[in-house]
This record gives sequence, C-alpha cells and structure tokens, in this order.
Amino acid sequence: MRRASFSLLLAALAGACSDSRGSNWLTDPGVQGHAKFFPIVGSVHDVSSSTSNVTCDKCHPGNTFTQYDCTTCHPQAGCAAIHASVGSDYQWASTACYGCHPTGTGTMVDHVKVFPIGAGTSHALGCTQCHSDFANRHDPAKLRCASCHLGLSKFASAHARVKDYDATSPGCLKCHADSQVNRVQAHLPFAIAFGSGTHDTVCLHCHDTARTDKTFAADFSTFDCLTCHARPATDSAHRGLASYSYASAACNSCHPNGSGGAPPNHTPDFFPIGAGSKHEGVGCTQCHTDLSQAANPANFACAGCHGGLPGFATAHGASGSVGGVAILTVHSSRANGTAVPLTSPNCLRCHADSQVNRVASHPSGDGTPGRGESGAEHANAGCLTCHSGWRSDKGFGANWGAAPGCVTCHPNGTDD
Repeated sequence: MRRASFSLLLAALAGACSDSRGSNWLTDPGVQGHAKFFPIVGSVHDVSSSTSNVTCDKCHPGNTFTQYDCTTCHPQAGCAAIHASVGSDYQWASTACYGCHPTGTGTMVDHVKVFPIGAGTSHALGCTQCHSDFANRHDPAKLRCASCHLGLSKFASAHARVKDYDATSPGCLKCHADSQVNRVQAHLPFAIAFGSGTHDTVCLHCHDTARTDKTFAADFSTFDCLTCHARPATDSAHRGLASYSYASAACNSCHPNGSGGAPPNHTPDFFPIGAGSKHEGVGCTQCHTDLSQAANPANFACAGCHGGLPGFATAHGASGSVGGVAILTVHSSRANGTAVPLTSPNCLRCHADSQVNRVASHPSGDGTPGRGESGAEHANAGCLTCHSGWRSDKGFGANWGAAPGCVTCHPNGTDD
C-alpha cells in the first residue's frame, strides 16, 4: 500500500513539473539561466516579454531544451538574401546560425573595428576561411592567418628583411591588425633592416606595448629603446651632455635615424662642437629644436640663444654700424638698404665655422671697411651686399673668399 502511494506521488510531481508537451524539465535553464548559452532577457527572444511573439516551443520543439531550432522563425529565403555577401560559408541550419550569432543579435560584430573584411578589402572571405573554431573565435590562435599566408608565393621574400618574424596567427595579427603591410622603407628616418649594423632586431623588441583598441596588436606608435640600451652604458656614453635623459622619447629625439651619436662630420665639417670649440659641452636640443630635421638651419636655436647674450646688439651694430661697417644691411642699390633679419639661418650664414669675423681684419684698399681709409665708401654697403655667394662645402654659409655682389652696385663694372 505504501509502495503504491509513493508511486502515485511521483507521478503527480512529474505531471506538475513537466510542461504540456512533455518536455524534459530537467534541461530547462529558465529565462535567467539562458545567459550562459543564449542571452534572451530584454531581447527579441525574451519569452517573458509581453511584446515578444517567441515561445519556448518555437525554439525548442523537441523533447529536451538542449535541442533548438532557429529556422522556425527565420525562413530560408529571407536568410539567404541577408547573407548573400557572406559567401560559401553560409548555411541555413540552426547550428550554423548559432555559430555566427551566439548572442542572438541580428548582425555580426562590427568587423572593421577588429579586422577589415568584405568588399573592397584584401580579405573578402567567408567566416570559416579565417575562423577555425567559432566557440573561441576571439582567440587569435584559432584563426587561419598563418596557414593561409604561409602558402602564398611571396610570403617568405616579403618578410626577408624582418628578423625572426613570428609566423603564427597571433604573430600575424600583432603586426597586421588593420590588414596593413608596414614596409621597412617606411620606417625611415629611423633605419632598420635585417642585417643592418645598428638595429638588426625583432620588431616587437622595440614596439612591445599593446594597443588599447585592439589588445591583440602591437602599438607601433610607441617604442622602447631601454630594452636593449642598458642604463649604465648609456649614461656613460652621454656623460657631460646637459640635455641627456634616460628615456625612450629622449633617445629618439637625439637619434631620430638610429645612429649611435652626433653626425660624425659635425666637427668640423658642419659646425664645430668638439673640445676646444666655442660650443663645447652644449647639449643637442640646446641647438636643435627639431631633431627630425636636424640639418635644417631654420630649426636651430642660434638666434634665440645668442640674441639674449650681453653685448650681442653692440657686436652687430644696433646703432647702424660697427667700426664704420653696416654689418646687418644689404644694399639693393647704392642708395637703398635692407636690414638683415636676426634669424638662425642668417647666424649660420656669417658664422658657419663658429668664427667671429672682426671688422678690423678686413683687407685694406679703396676705402674698404674697418681700415680707417678716408671715406670708406664700402662701409655702408653691409657684409652680405658684397659677399652674397654661398660656400660649396657648406651650402648654408656665405663665401667670404669671393665678392660676386659687386655687380649689385656696379652693374657695368665701373665706379659709378
């Protein structure tokens, strides 16, 4: 009797817990429990919403909730039209639907923000041509980059100048996160190349920081010089340089082309800065305001520095002349003169060797400046009126050994 009563109780409980169609209630995750498999709360698939026409039976027509059917609500004709651009990977099957839409959203992720695909890109491919495992589709290791590209005819030669490149799918994405190809030549002015004497190194040794928008990719806008250049040796090599700082940005500021030091011809072929010169011990950035254009006189700090020195104005004839010579005047004719602007290029033009040309050192004859001859008729012409030519060894400097500017005032070669 007790056995019969217990059986009746089990039957009653089973009837109470099962739904009207007899589905296995043990597999029912509930609306909230769907979040682990297929989020439906607040979505168009929310069966608890009064505005939704979705029911449990429409998605789970079988006798267990582990089975599902998307095609009941999503007819083949409409889906085919929507997926026309997907390619051969598209299938009208519930498992395929779930593979691409595991959260039930009507559109796929904005792939442009992850990796450009589709018409007009170099990867107009189907989903499974890149994704080997949709359950782990966000894992770069589950992509097919390497297996596809390694088979391309020019893959090896294209990477020949990139030392120890990582030929794996995660490695591909680290360097080509936007499907871009960074040419070695584009790295200039900082010279790199496999086999070079200075930076024969792996890309990701210098660019070791991940992007914030794509954490799987290297941020090539940042760099780290200190990984390879240890502080003790670097400090020692820069001893005495006032502008030195052990920081990557400072390294690149002074060495934008990756060279180990100042240009070897800086002293004396360009501008003397070595021991015994007037600019000995001056830091790089004290003279160069833009080291990416280190050879452009317009980016020097000559005028800004020297213009504030005591005696500068007097030495250059602020009152019109020094020793009877109008240094900062250029004549376009014997009657008219134009002031020479105090700019860094003009500083270098007259002082290309860091020298100071004294007026008194000018040769004598025919009333030339600074010698005290009666009249000194060339004194008011200004230095650059007569010395208007340029040096052949230093194109930024005035040629003091020639005076082609005579024709400015004497176009016919006569004393008129």
